[in-house]
Amino acid sequence: MKNALLMMAYGSPERKEDIMDYLRDVYGGREPPKFAIEETENKYSRFGFKSPSSEILRKLTNQVKDSIEDLDVYLAFKHWKPSIEELVNKLRETGYERIELLPLFPIKNTSIQGSYIDPFNRVLKKLDYDPEVQSISGMTDAPSLTKFWVDSVKRVYNPGDFLIFSAHSLPHTIDQESEYYNIFKTWSNQIARKLGIKEFEFAFQSRGSYGDTWLEPSVYKVLENIENGMYNNVVTVPIGFIYDHLEVLYDLDFLFGKKVLEKGMGYKRAELPNNSMLMIETIKECVEMMKDE
Repeated sequence: MKNALLMMAYGSPERKEDIMDYLRDVYGGREPPKFAIEETENKYSRFGFKSPSSEILRKLTNQVKDSIEDLDVYLAFKHWKPSIEELVNKLRETGYERIELLPLFPIKNTSIQGSYIDPFNRVLKKLDYDPEVQSISGMTDAPSLTKFWVDSVKRVYNPGDFLIFSAHSLPHTIDQESEYYNIFKTWSNQIARKLGIKEFEFAFQSRGSYGDTWLEPSVYKVLENIENGMYNNVVTVPIGFIYDHLEVLYDLDFLFGKKVLEKGMGYKRAELPNNSMLMIETIKECVEMMKDE
């Protein structure tokens, strides 16, 4: 049987000239509103109009290819190239009989199904393509990912610092059963326990600009409750993400980090898995978990 692993991620523009095409895709083919264009250009301008995420994920894909013998490995993006539809069409033309889906988001939540698995299934139906499909949502059961975060925190944390575990906020309407919240809280506690750290918080970041019922507390709310100069450093641990992109580099390091400095404390962040060896092991463990289901 010809097998493929399809990893899926959100996607980001790679040049200034790509921003409009990227935003049109985000807005379903419509012209993006002026505020979205200005906000996106402002964020990307601070990083040379290029997010590092695409390059990191391509490297990761190639490294996983070299590490798994019985699977061909591919990468597709929700809002960039190659798209999920482009990749599925390629898989159909190549004749894959089994496809394993791995959305590259560490914490299980219902939006993964709606944003990645469901669009994949719609493309299968459109192309009249019927391979065997297996998928996994979330990576928190992979021992290597927990080990990565423990090691990453050890490299930046010192006594006198304060830890904040962070994950992307979601509207309550997306995650009404609070599974995402509970997994995030449990995993934060697990990592802190392995580190022997008892004083920490978990909080949400990068909430959207629509609606008012997003998951709380925000990282800013946690910071409000910390007295000026109370700790040497505030150390963020963005376990809700696995690779560098603007929601970490801009939302967390730039915007939130600036607020920390204003309160008389240093700001540090634990390194993300990116294309590290432990991230490669994490993906291999997820593949094994799919075989067991």
